[in-house]
Amino acid sequence: MFLLQLILLKIIFLPLVIWFYFSVITIEYWWVENLLSIPAFYLFYYLILMLFFVFFRHWFHSLICVLFVFMFIFITPPTSRVAVENCSKTVNIIQFNMFYKNQDINDFINYLISNPVDLVVLQEVGLKQREELILLSDIYPFQYGTEASIRIPVVSQMILSKSPLLDMSFFHTHDGWDIVNGLWHSSSEEIIRFFSVHLPSPRTKSLWSRRNMLLSTMEYIVNQYQLDDILIVGDFNLSSNSARFYSLFSKFQTEPVVTWPNWNFLLAWPIMPYFSMISIDHLWFKSANTDWQICSRSSKESISLKSDHRMVLTKIGH
Repeated sequence: MFLLQLILLKIIFLPLVIWFYFSVITIEYWWVENLLSIPAFYLFYYLILMLFFVFFRHWFHSLICVLFVFMFIFITPPTSRVAVENCSKTVNIIQFNMFYKNQDINDFINYLISNPVDLVVLQEVGLKQREELILLSDIYPFQYGTEASIRIPVVSQMILSKSPLLDMSFFHTHDGWDIVNGLWHSSSEEIIRFFSVHLPSPRTKSLWSRRNMLLSTMEYIVNQYQLDDILIVGDFNLSSNSARFYSLFSKFQTEPVVTWPNWNFLLAWPIMPYFSMISIDHLWFKSANTDWQICSRSSKESISLKSDHRMVLTKIGH
């Protein structure tokens, strides 16, 4: 009986110990980092384990599993965060990975028309989508990624703004990726150094290494602008539940919210709970000259039904 109890406790606690150990160090094995940065894997493991113990009437072990299920729900980013209740002089920013194969973006365009924001940062914008978004120039007169002189990046980005975008350019890395850089003269008359990026999905060791190299490149470039207010936006393909995420941009504010995978797009199932998702579409902000800060962030499910990502709305203000 004692040996059985010991085995059962190992089944319960060993995965948790492994997760906790690797959650505080930067992992150099691509598949291990990917696996451990998805809390839902552990959540569903303990949920299945709990049902197993309930079936065999191991009530104490079932209770432990219930506690761990709630723990992994708790550490999963929410769908929305409010950092500051009463913000003034706010600017609103939308970021969205639109998904290349999405040929019907009418809902998204109607949203931008009826709910105009200050800045729109888009990834995976196909040629047809680009042509439709250009027509929003009466609302967003300042656009980047539409000029014929600009080479379309490997992973296409597009930026729409109600206020001027200045000195816009892109850093083209040696392995074929682009980091957009420029100055955003926000509608609140603040000038913010702006970076936009879409990093590779780490589904192989090679792509994982490329993503990590680009993260290092991003940090090096950002560090050249210590005296500026800086905004970093994009699809980083990096879970916020990883040690690597928390090692980035240590002096910046960030508020992760779940954005991927958008199950309603991927599966014809009923709505999946938010804790089956992770946060990979991030925004970092640093105010060097003002008292600006991130006020809130929220992921919008209804606008994202035709993409595997959710759209995110961020408010920044005083």
